Amino acid sequence: MSVAVWDTYVKKRDGSVMHFDILVPSTLKDALAIHQYGKEYLATKNESSARLDTEECRFCHVEDAGADVKAAIQASGYYILEMDDIPAALPTNPTRRDLVLHLRAHYAQYRFADLRGKTEEELKAVVQLGN
Repeated sequence: MSVAVWDTYVKKRDGSVMHFDILVPSTLKDALAIHQYGKEYLATKNESSARLDTEECRFCHVEDAGADVKAAIQASGYYILEMDDIPAALPTNPTRRDLVLHLRAHYAQYRFADLRGKTEEELKAVVQLGN
């Protein structure tokens, strides 16, 4: 089974950000239906009031699904892959990964940007500028 992966970043009540993927059959193209799956998941995490739309959730890529993902999709129509719980503030000595996650989580313009070419120093400068 081929699945579409929808990359999702949702701000929680405490200011941290949940990063998770919504996996659906690759034939499903209805973003509103996919966002609804994300909202169902958020309700299970007591975050049902969190905003989830095209600014927080976008199509990323298509991949082949493993047996557990196939079974979940056949049972409920989707599968959630939990990725990261990103704190509201950066740690004192952030790693490059911390910086990338922080930018994606807290700055909409970087949420789905390709940051592979940016150095750690460039990422730190962006975070310090607050843009």
